[in-house]
Amino acid sequence: MRNMRKLEKEEKKEVFQYGLAMGCTFFISNVIYLGLQKDQQFMVTMMPWLGALLAGYLLLGIAFFFFYLKLSGKDFGVLKSFTKGAAGIYSLGNLMPLLFLAGILLADKQPIRMMLLLDLGITVGFYILDYCSVWKLSKELNGKNVRTKTLLVDLEGRPKNVDEFCSYIEAYCSENQITLEFLHRGVPALILMDGKECTVELESYYSQFGPVYGMKFIETR
Repeated sequence: MRNMRKLEKEEKKEVFQYGLAMGCTFFISNVIYLGLQKDQQFMVTMMPWLGALLAGYLLLGIAFFFFYLKLSGKDFGVLKSFTKGAAGIYSLGNLMPLLFLAGILLADKQPIRMMLLLDLGITVGFYILDYCSVWKLSKELNGKNVRTKTLLVDLEGRPKNVDEFCSYIEAYCSENQITLEFLHRGVPALILMDGKECTVELESYYSQFGPVYGMKFIETR
């Protein structure tokens, strides 16, 4: 029970860390824009609202990660593949540009449109950076110089303990009709997949919306 409580605290910490980072990025970019744009009267009008703007962006970032964690643990039937692991992050992330686009269309003042357009640009920038990091990771895993065969499988979240980690391995092998034998249960685990010896490691990488966990199968023989 102590490890489970510790994990919950870590998840809450991640929600606040990445939510605050996202909110601060949006806020700082908008403050810089307000200082550079020509409509000084609009800047004077916005000054009393900067605190509320900061709070709004911080709450938006925290709410994003909070709902991601909530949704990632639920089964939505045919939508399950869109709410688990990295797919869940991207499904929620795809709503962000739509919200900013709606705000741009509905805003009645040009500076507000520009602020929302700036937020949209930052979101797209995060996607580009994330794509580059994933592309680099896939290149490393699938490069010609790599002698061992490696497979990365995304998980819906970080395993709470060794038993849960092993259950993810069993579920993957069962779904793909692969024979499985555990030689060592642990993190990492040593297994036989269809008679081939493999090491399974707990992998994590960072997207624009926080950490994504996965299992890395490495064929050792």
